[in-house]
Amino acid sequence: MDRKIRKPTQKRALEKYDKIIDAAFKLFNENGYYNTTTADIAAEANVATGSIYAYFKDKKDIYLQVLKNTSEDFNYPTKDFWIENNDKDLHEPSIVKNLFTKFLKLMLEHHSFSKTFQHELNALKLLDEDIGNLVNKQHMERLSKVIEIINILNISFKSDNDLEIFCYYSNLLVDDACHKILYDDSLTDTDLYLAKCVDMLYALFISTVKLK
Repeated sequence: MDRKIRKPTQKRALEKYDKIIDAAFKLFNENGYYNTTTADIAAEANVATGSIYAYFKDKKDIYLQVLKNTSEDFNYPTKDFWIENNDKDLHEPSIVKNLFTKFLKLMLEHHSFSKTFQHELNALKLLDEDIGNLVNKQHMERLSKVIEIINILNISFKSDNDLEIFCYYSNLLVDDACHKILYDDSLTDTDLYLAKCVDMLYALFISTVKLK
C-alpha cells in the first residue's frame, strides 16, 4: 500500500516536522513502538497532537519515516568512507583488513538503534506489509550502494556470481557484527569478535575478487 507522507516545504513547518521525527525516534528507541503513542510523540516534540496528523496519517507513518531517515544516516558515511580510501593498495592484506576494521567501527558509530528498536523491527517487518516492504526496499538499496562503491574502487570480480555472493555475505557479516557487539550483553571481548569478522570479510574478499 502506498502511504505518502505530507512533508512540508516551509521552514517553520519543516522544523516542526523534524521535531516530530526526532521525538518519535527517541521514544521508539527508549520505549518501543508498541509502548509509544502519537500523544507521547507530540508531548516529546512539544507540539499539539493535532499537528502530527497534519503530516502523518498515523503512528506507523511516523515509524516509516524514522526508518527512512536512519537508512540515509547509514548510506552517506559509508560511501564517503570508501571514496576517501579509493587510492589504497588492495593487494596488501594488512591494508584491506585495516580498511574493513575502520569500516566496521564506522558502522558501529552510526548504528543508532537500541536493542528494543532492533528487536521490534525484526518482528514488525514480518507482521506489517508496509514496514516489510520498506525494509526489503532498503536492503536492495544497500546492495546497490555496495555495487556503486565497488565501481568507485574499480574492483573486478571473478564472475557475476562472485559479485552477488560478496555483496550478500558482506552485508550479512557487517550486520551480524554490529548487532552482536551492540546488543549481546554477554559478549566480553568485542575486539576479538571484530577481528574475527574482519578475517571472514577478508577471506570472502580474496575468494571472490579478481585483483589486477
